[in-house]
Amino acid sequence: MAINFPSTAGQATDGTFTYVVAGITYSWNGESWTAAGGGATATDLTIFSATNATASGGGSLAYNSNNGEFTFTPPDLSGYLTSVGSINDHNDVTITSVSDNQLLKYNFSNTRWENWTPNYLTSESDPVFSASEAANITSTDTGNWDTAYGWGNHASAGYLTALPSRQTASVTVSSLADGAFSNQSITTAAGYALLTIETSHAAWVTLYNSTTARTNDASRLETVDPTPGSGVLAEVITAGSVTQEITPGVFCWNTSGTTSYMKIVNKSGSTANVTVTLTFVKLED
Repeated sequence: MAINFPSTAGQATDGTFTYVVAGITYSWNGESWTAAGGGATATDLTIFSATNATASGGGSLAYNSNNGEFTFTPPDLSGYLTSVGSINDHNDVTITSVSDNQLLKYNFSNTRWENWTPNYLTSESDPVFSASEAANITSTDTGNWDTAYGWGNHASAGYLTALPSRQTASVTVSSLADGAFSNQSITTAAGYALLTIETSHAAWVTLYNSTTARTNDASRLETVDPTPGSGVLAEVITAGSVTQEITPGVFCWNTSGTTSYMKIVNKSGSTANVTVTLTFVKLED
């Protein structure tokens, strides 16, 4: 209820300035209006009211303006759960021989919930896995693999993945006069096993590991063996179109990468296009 108090401008603030509303006397204390006297009462009961609304589920609250009483009518709660009780009280649950860690499982055949001990898988025996190589992998193995992985990309490391095959390399000297020689270079490998030297005509063929070795050997006669350590790798003298087997195979190496150096002397008796072919197995990049 809103009260329309009079203006307090210029009025006494000692409580003597009063105003009566609905039988209640209010006095002005200079700051606010207060009910005068501890026993102040309202004689007009109609100033109070209550909205009577039907509560959800029943019950109500009513006000009597004749006697100033509020009447509360409780709702009907008889249909609500008033206690928890036991799970056995449910008519669709059967509990027998209860033990720790059991669950409730629905049994469709008797339309009831029953206590049940889960039969979870606790161990596994896979015959296929047990028979595989993976079953023998140990923590030591995986540790070694991790170490190897730390070395970097093995695919680019250039590991030997297959044994090298035999290769051939040829050089042809055109119109080489009888008894004349020609210095040639031929691509082989930095290191290799020499297996055969093939000539298309009778020839004296000498193989060197450097141009310096070939230059230093230029004056040696055909009938004189090369000096050990002079850089001569192999030497053959053929009587025609011949494949000379080098047995056992000779390990050869070059000072300049994959280039081998050769001297070819024509011994065919006439000018000829002399071809020399080497068969070798690569041993070094």
